[in-house]
Amino acid sequence: MIEKIQDTIVNLLLEGIQKKIASVKEGCKWQKLFVDTGKFFLSNPEVLVKFEEDLYLVFSSENLGKIANKLKDINGYNFHKILHKELYDLMMSYEIPINKAETYIHKFMEVIITYLEENYPSKTMEMFLGNMREEVENHFTTLESKMDLVLNKILELNKEKITTYSITDIDEQIRREAKYKRMGIDFFKLDDEQFESNFQNVINDIRVYVVGKSREETIYRILNELKNKNSNRVTLIIKSENEWKKLQKTNLSGNILIPFFYADKIVAIPNNTNIFVYGEDEPCSAQNKLVLRKRTKRNIINSLEEIGIDTNEAYKMVDNTHGLYVPLKKKLFNGAMYDKPDWVQSHSETVMVALLCGKWTEATGDVSVFEKLSGRKYADCKKELEKYLHRENPYIVLNNSYGGSNIQLASVEDAWEELDIYINDDIWDKFINIFYDVLIESEPIFEYPFEKHFEASIYAKKPEWSPALKEGMIRTLIMRAYYRGHEENQRQIDNIVSRILDNVTSKEAWGYISQYLVELCEASPKSVLRKLEMEMDTPQGLLELFSEDGSNFVTSRYYYINVLWAVEQLIQQKKYVTRALEWLWKMDSYNIKYNISNSPRGILDVVFCAWINKSALSVEGKIKLARNAIERYSNAWEIIASKLPKATGSICSTLNLPKYRKVDEPEILYMYEINKTYIEYLKMCVDKAHTDADRWIKILQCINRYEGSIRKEVFEELVIKCKEMNDEEKIRVKNKIRYEIFRNRYFVDEDWSMSEEILCEYECRMNEIIVDEKIYDFLYIFSHKYDFPLLNPIPNSKEGTDIHDKNYILREKEIKARLKEFNEKGYSIDRLIQLAVQEKYEIVGEVFAQFYCNGSFNEKVLCSLIKNDEEGKSVYDYVSYIYRNGIIDLRKVVEQVKSISENKNLLTNLISLEIIDDCENALIASEDEDIKKRYWSKSVRLKISDKAEHRVFVWAIRECQKYGSFHTYLEFLYEIKDKISVQELYKATLEISDIKNNVVNSMTDYYLKGIFDILQKYFIEDDKKCTELATLEWFFRELLEWENMKCMQKIMKDDPTFYASLVSIIYKMDGCEAVDEAKRKLADKVYSWFNEAKFCPTEKNGKVTYENLKRWIEKFRNLLTSQKQEKLFGNLIGCLLAYSPIGEDGYSPCEAVRMIIEEYYTDSLKTSYVMEEENKRGIHIVDAGKSELILCQRYKENAEVLQEQYPYTAEIYFEISDNYKCESKYERKCAEDEW
Repeated sequence: MIEKIQDTIVNLLLEGIQKKIASVKEGCKWQKLFVDTGKFFLSNPEVLVKFEEDLYLVFSSENLGKIANKLKDINGYNFHKILHKELYDLMMSYEIPINKAETYIHKFMEVIITYLEENYPSKTMEMFLGNMREEVENHFTTLESKMDLVLNKILELNKEKITTYSITDIDEQIRREAKYKRMGIDFFKLDDEQFESNFQNVINDIRVYVVGKSREETIYRILNELKNKNSNRVTLIIKSENEWKKLQKTNLSGNILIPFFYADKIVAIPNNTNIFVYGEDEPCSAQNKLVLRKRTKRNIINSLEEIGIDTNEAYKMVDNTHGLYVPLKKKLFNGAMYDKPDWVQSHSETVMVALLCGKWTEATGDVSVFEKLSGRKYADCKKELEKYLHRENPYIVLNNSYGGSNIQLASVEDAWEELDIYINDDIWDKFINIFYDVLIESEPIFEYPFEKHFEASIYAKKPEWSPALKEGMIRTLIMRAYYRGHEENQRQIDNIVSRILDNVTSKEAWGYISQYLVELCEASPKSVLRKLEMEMDTPQGLLELFSEDGSNFVTSRYYYINVLWAVEQLIQQKKYVTRALEWLWKMDSYNIKYNISNSPRGILDVVFCAWINKSALSVEGKIKLARNAIERYSNAWEIIASKLPKATGSICSTLNLPKYRKVDEPEILYMYEINKTYIEYLKMCVDKAHTDADRWIKILQCINRYEGSIRKEVFEELVIKCKEMNDEEKIRVKNKIRYEIFRNRYFVDEDWSMSEEILCEYECRMNEIIVDEKIYDFLYIFSHKYDFPLLNPIPNSKEGTDIHDKNYILREKEIKARLKEFNEKGYSIDRLIQLAVQEKYEIVGEVFAQFYCNGSFNEKVLCSLIKNDEEGKSVYDYVSYIYRNGIIDLRKVVEQVKSISENKNLLTNLISLEIIDDCENALIASEDEDIKKRYWSKSVRLKISDKAEHRVFVWAIRECQKYGSFHTYLEFLYEIKDKISVQELYKATLEISDIKNNVVNSMTDYYLKGIFDILQKYFIEDDKKCTELATLEWFFRELLEWENMKCMQKIMKDDPTFYASLVSIIYKMDGCEAVDEAKRKLADKVYSWFNEAKFCPTEKNGKVTYENLKRWIEKFRNLLTSQKQEKLFGNLIGCLLAYSPIGEDGYSPCEAVRMIIEEYYTDSLKTSYVMEEENKRGIHIVDAGKSELILCQRYKENAEVLQEQYPYTAEIYFEISDNYKCESKYERKCAEDEW
């Protein structure tokens, strides 16, 4: 089955397996699982105990969770394959013979399937398990047969005293030699679809020649491919020339043979497939050789992760080795490699200079550095280094990636381990002096304003010394003093880095050096920290760098992030952590607004997180520095308070780690230390909360996470501090407690909810907070109905769907009771309104209308609302509620408001409440021009009654056109489109160009498209109206997409006149150099739209006729000639014809377009057609050239179909195919070299 397995089935599978494993473990029935399969475990009881433990780990909750995640991304019916691999890796790690391992796995899978069938008898599960059992059985039968075949063949040859090896033997050898027990032949993915296809095509040939980067790795990759794809043939590996010669004397046939040894000449053995593998540096003269490309970075990292290597470590491992097999092999396999590469043996001046430079380009400055250090011409150095390039264990590699090309050490660590001893004082001192000159020189891009850096990166002059060289030279400082342990050089490096940083005295200089600050900090943390501290005392541009506006997320360059990354390194070193944190607190105190998450506060959040240690601070140190910060820095309280325990989970970001320099491992936290931190944080927050209501509210949000005695102390302090607060602050704290009681009693079954005992304590403390002016205690009744703070709500856990309704009833009772009490005590309604509006409650007017006035109009309340609410929202809500209930004369209210208030927005809003059924008597009809403009320019305007006559709609259109905005007119037309005729809608739409107020918003284009959809449908065949609509579409070209401009499309497809007129505006006349300024400005206005106009002339309903297309083309050419622009013909026609529909035969373009191309073909037509066809692809995923290869084949097939009858058209498609082929190679190379 090809559909994905349902999540429920996955969960049942994993649950069932866990239960079965648990029952086996509990009942000590482990050996019975394998009692019928052999004697390996029975004869090795000491192995069995450890194996049993590891098996349970395979089926642990954590590992089964990983399996579940894998099943979400692949076909669920591959479940048994994933399970098989897990068990296979485990058994291989115990060196269980492969035939026994497969038998055990098969038996185990049978037991699991049987258990699931017996205990989970659903139909879906039954269907799945039936398929799974069949696939498992087929897999085992095939595998068993293949294993017997291979084993018999090897035994047969052994009788003739010929030693050969199977793929399984090689797999076992790799597992024995690897440092990681899960590493086998599967590690060596083929990762080359192009090779895979070609390889399968020649797998039955007698001779197959393969060239790869590394001979050994290439053989492993081919063996993995044969294991997965060619299970019906026996593959034999021969490890010596002598054994190969013995094979030549046998009658062996039908097998795949791979020589795995070096010899001057290897003769193919007839009647078999002989696969000869060459390394990149070995000569292969075969014309039909296959090239297996280097694995991509992503593929190698995935393989490393699969064998259990941490993601960060995998990236680091691949980055350091460039994915090259020989240096990678040193990290993956046990044992030593004694052969010294020839570049080590020579350790010439050129080799040593390459070591010190690390990486470089052929920029003028880079070449100069190379020549100064080596004393030789760069061309001679390059010639020497090229000898060490294309080989299994190269010294340097060429890196061609999206960022440009450079040359760099193949494996930095290997190179330094081998060559460090050959660095003498003369070359080192020379290097240090040159390094200073190179790094203090800024780059041309910093001559431009920071906001222009994105575009300046394209046109700015390139720096004399490349960034690659600078990065490589800084890394040399790290490798020399730290990685290789030359402590005597560290002081020299500290001095040189300090001298460089002393030159940084402006925002631009900080921007430049920030690009290298992370690496400089790793080379000399002492010097970088010193410079940062000096900047706080005597600012020289760093604050301006941090303050630099980065409002455009796409184009902004956030240079300050590099500084923060350097500081992140410092806080992970005990020697610098305290000073680095002091610097962060100071920088945070400037309250700079950041547009992205990276900020000093972000790092402080990580460092002072209570439940995890990321810095070099101890728990005591963290608490001490937090207390000091709260005493000294205004923002510290907020940061530490945010670290108090919360009911919901939180995440903690990681910190930037140095690449080579070791950091001090964070201390392991124990629960008592976490609790201690939380308690100390709470104490310092309470101590500094004083009478700040906002601070106490934040403390109240987390106080429930503490034990009772601590909670009691905090509440006692709160009650004391509240006595010193004013009523406004008191009631905010009190209402916060009220809300927390409501929330926890409502969500009583949630994990985070407090116990009833604690809530009773909260309620007691709430009642201890006494306001002086009692009216404040009534303000909570204006809380929104959806989270009204009832002290005793009906819990959400109760059964039934009417819980919300019941709580609304309780709310109404609460409000009525409180207002009754309010009236009985004779409190001032005017004061209540004043306080409620002042505290910005959202439904003041509605509550007064519904509960205080019982839906009736109260003039006193209205006047008080008008007096206290300058904005007028509460007044509007009050009148709106009563008007909706039909108890108010809106005209009288409007007149009354006019007599009291000059708030025109309020007046307009009140008038907009009216439902109009008679235009003569409408309130808005008698208002002055100013109110009408406000009214008709509102998005929420008039409401027309369903009983209104047709003339009311006509009147409303006229009024909106006269007083409204561009947007509100369109919105209104859209709303009434079903109330008026299409002819009236057409007429009203045409008149929109008369509106002077051109205000639009995010919905304008939606309304416009909706209206045009109707009009286009009705009038597309009416030439006159279609032309008028096309003109209107052109008028709206900034709001409409090309695909929505159907009338304009029809006009341009039917006749080239308008298209030609646009060409005359945008392009120069033939031979004309002078450009009229007015024409240039006009061209700028229409060019972007012209560029979006993609169509095939005369196309209608996916069809094009030759006669119509020929007529259009000829008329267009004549128009261009009359405009003196005939030279543009081929280019413009090529662009348009690329949008042809497909032909009757299923290939592109359609037959009529093919005939036109053959008739009018020019190089310019071909070039523009190719470019347009490729641009149609749009945004796509980068996948190492796989997609481009598919496109290459598709266009090639298209071209081959056309080439006999339409050779010129075919030539276009062949070129597109070739372009994608080149792009595929380039993308693949980038994926390989993305280091």
